[in-house]
Amino acid sequence: MKKRTDNGLVLGGGGAKGFAHLGAAIEMEARSLRPDMICGTSAGALAGAFYALNAEGISSFADIESRREFRILKGLKLSGADFSEEKQGFFLKTLSTIKAKFSMIKMLRDSSLLKTEEVVPVFRELFGDTPFESTRIPFVAAAFDLISGRDIYIKNGPLWKGVMASCSIPGIFPPVEYNGMLLVDGGVTNRLPIKCAILSGAENIVAIDISGEIDPGPDISSVVNLHLRIDALLTNRFDMVNRALADLVIKPEMGRMKWNDFNMYALAMEEGGKAVETAAPRMRSIRSRGYGYRKKIRSMFGDSSRKKLRLAAGEEHFFM
Repeated sequence: MKKRTDNGLVLGGGGAKGFAHLGAAIEMEARSLRPDMICGTSAGALAGAFYALNAEGISSFADIESRREFRILKGLKLSGADFSEEKQGFFLKTLSTIKAKFSMIKMLRDSSLLKTEEVVPVFRELFGDTPFESTRIPFVAAAFDLISGRDIYIKNGPLWKGVMASCSIPGIFPPVEYNGMLLVDGGVTNRLPIKCAILSGAENIVAIDISGEIDPGPDISSVVNLHLRIDALLTNRFDMVNRALADLVIKPEMGRMKWNDFNMYALAMEEGGKAVETAAPRMRSIRSRGYGYRKKIRSMFGDSSRKKLRLAAGEEHFFM
């Protein structure tokens, strides 16, 4: 029997800010707003997998520090991957400079800061041998193939490997070899994978966007900063197109929290819950009306059907 996928939940990428997705999921369950399917990118894929697996038990994640998943994730040392930390005093400034130079040498020598043998055990311990097909809520993880340049939507096979591929931030995590492809973080082109949800059969789509705001006064004084700025603007352009396809975009207020502020997980969870609490009436309204995405598809691509959306997107996506 075909599973219902009328109400889709899309969870965007954003590193440590992904804890907001867990707070949102807990609030959704408390308000009987469980989605019929979930699509996630990067941190959204990780949180989405937890929600899809646990469903009615997601409330236990409110006490996140007691969860085995929290303990396992602490094994990934990501907080040192950003060199923009505030420096105070000669000693801390010197230490930060040494760390930055050491990491830069490593990045020039290796393809990523973390090695495969450091990453694989973490994701295998998180999900064991569970396949995508065994989740309580249908779930799809978005990744990007470095070989073909296509968005890849994973809904079959080992959950640990699909989620790891979706979370593989280029330069930090190693790319994941998967069925002849070389997969990295879906956020390269798909930080908010609305199209994934539509192509998966979702009709009414709520997205939770945890991306940061574009800096109105960027530092482009160096070649590196210039390219980082271009990358940020391109990613934001993709986000704008994706947001326009959703029926409702929820954006938790997390101030200037950065992607690697893992010590602020409690704040992120709290704000995710608050955002859903505020948006709950609109979420119910979207569920009670007809299929809401069709008008938006028509305005953007000229036709209301998923077939036309596939044609408009060309061969840029692939399900597996």
